[in-house]
Amino acid sequence: LVTAKFMVFVDAATGRPIAREQLLKFASASILLRVPERAPTFGDRFDAPALLADVTVDGVSQETDELGLVTWAGPGPALIELSLRGDRARVLNDVGPEALLSIPLSDATPYLWDESQNELLDAQLTAYWHASFVREYARTFAPVLSFLNQQVRATVNIDDICNAYSDGTTINFFQSGNGCANTARLADVIYHEYGHSLHAHAIIEGVGAFNGALSEGISDYLAATITGDPATARGFFNDDEELRHIDPPNFEHTWPDDIVGEVHYDGLIIAGTLWDLRENLIASLGEAEGVQRANVLFYQGIRRAVDMPTMYAEILAADDDDGDVTNGTPNVCEINDAFARHGLRPSSSMAEGLGVVPPTQDGFDVSVELVGLYPECPGDVIVGGTISWRDREDPSTTGQVELDVSGNVLSGTIPTQPENTVVRYRVRVQLDGRTVSLPDNEADPEYEFFVGTVTPIYCTDFETDPIEEGWTHGLESGEMTAGADDWMWGEANGNAANGDPPKAFSGARVFGNDLAIEDNFNGLYQPDKVNYAKTPVLDLLGHARVHVQYRRWLNVEDGFFDQATILANDVVVWRNHNSNDGAGSNTHHRDKEWRFHDVDVTNQISPEGTMQITFKIASDGGLEFGGWTLDDFCVVGLDAPVPCEGDACGEGGGGE
Repeated sequence: LVTAKFMVFVDAATGRPIAREQLLKFASASILLRVPERAPTFGDRFDAPALLADVTVDGVSQETDELGLVTWAGPGPALIELSLRGDRARVLNDVGPEALLSIPLSDATPYLWDESQNELLDAQLTAYWHASFVREYARTFAPVLSFLNQQVRATVNIDDICNAYSDGTTINFFQSGNGCANTARLADVIYHEYGHSLHAHAIIEGVGAFNGALSEGISDYLAATITGDPATARGFFNDDEELRHIDPPNFEHTWPDDIVGEVHYDGLIIAGTLWDLRENLIASLGEAEGVQRANVLFYQGIRRAVDMPTMYAEILAADDDDGDVTNGTPNVCEINDAFARHGLRPSSSMAEGLGVVPPTQDGFDVSVELVGLYPECPGDVIVGGTISWRDREDPSTTGQVELDVSGNVLSGTIPTQPENTVVRYRVRVQLDGRTVSLPDNEADPEYEFFVGTVTPIYCTDFETDPIEEGWTHGLESGEMTAGADDWMWGEANGNAANGDPPKAFSGARVFGNDLAIEDNFNGLYQPDKVNYAKTPVLDLLGHARVHVQYRRWLNVEDGFFDQATILANDVVVWRNHNSNDGAGSNTHHRDKEWRFHDVDVTNQISPEGTMQITFKIASDGGLEFGGWTLDDFCVVGLDAPVPCEGDACGEGGGGE
């Protein structure tokens, strides 16, 4: 192959070369693609190089360069054939042959390939450029991810409408129709679908997991961080309106209040969080460095996260620079602010778990330790706190106690209370700029404990199989599908997605809904089902006053939709909060810690002196949570059993 042939000019006296002229003549010209920046109906079009595309020049194969440049021996025009296939991307047309440019190309004369008036061809050009672009953009924050070495395969003009999808690797786009644009002509949608593929390949096997709502949210964020616009998929409906807005004015999508069970909407929670983090980092680091840092943290988070709530810990760890997140990270304040706005900063508390306590002369000590605070951040310095308490049965008996502060521990003493009293109390911790209320459960916002001495009638800590002790469980109504009756005994296996406990209150085992210990279970109760767990029939003979006392970790939708109930001899004695606000009922019962719960069942003792306790979940067709998890269950008498005499033995219920 001859690449150079020169005429050399030499000095007549010395014979030394003084100049040379290339005798071989070359020609070159660029091929450009006329594509929309965002959408045909929003933003401008621009001339993008047909970069790294396969091309034949007078029958000889080559590849365009980064500027879409083609070269040939020249000097005359060359016949070129260019396809939308190259190192970075390949476009496949679902309704016919792939687009092919076949033209004579003249030296130094760029050619503009413009198919803006032809939907099916324009979709191919647009997909080629933006698919190539998003792959290279991802390299800026994930330079060693091997997936980014693969050619992006984009199938366009699929005979369907109003959607697009990723299969985990390839990206796929539908034609226009029913008011929707051809999705391959929308840059944001191309970026979004590539985000799903990026997510699938970024996950560290055995550590992270693919979660639908998380993936929708991070894909919306990827599109937004590229365009710099939180209003994503503008032009989807053939106008300038967005399909979704990840940072709507005067509103923040928050966990778990804005969970509705539709992954695109639910994903707005993490999308908005990441966008706010990006804005915070721009404010502190500047535009270029702030965007880059936000993108790196977003990517490192999705590698190990299993759902939206776990993104907080993973991003904090990714930002850490010394192996100890407890002493802060370079951008901890910006991270905390963004995640707190969207309800994804975990509750920072460890409350002392009072349960059944004997009467004392000195009162009842309560302490709360706030963990995960960073005093260097605004809003994380403890100023003070109070305990507000009340007698559960006597609303007039109330009080408030100031808490002493020692480091990040607050403590105080509730005054002595009479025998057989249930005390309910709430802790409020004042930080500089915000107040933390404990327990963090709007549907049941008070802890409780029982004052008195009780007589155990039946107790189990679930360290042995409750079925062997006579417990039963089953499906009361709904279709009998796998996991419909999901009551299980075993180790707690909860996570942030279902809100269940990560470990038992005591010992190693618990009893509850869907402990997610086998295939086909996900930690959530199923829709449109009523299932239950029942104790054995208990003999209460001789006891006049009986309570159920146990530890619970319950997560259930607002009682307007899903009902968690406790029944004593088939009479409801407790149910979860019902906001009774129609579609706006969103005060879900979300325990975030083991809670002591006392239920008076005295009035439900049968004439025969027996009782059976039932825990039940009744769900509608929508949102599901983790359901019941039980530990340290007891049925107790508030008095010693009354000995029976004569004919009364075996006939009734335990005296006056």
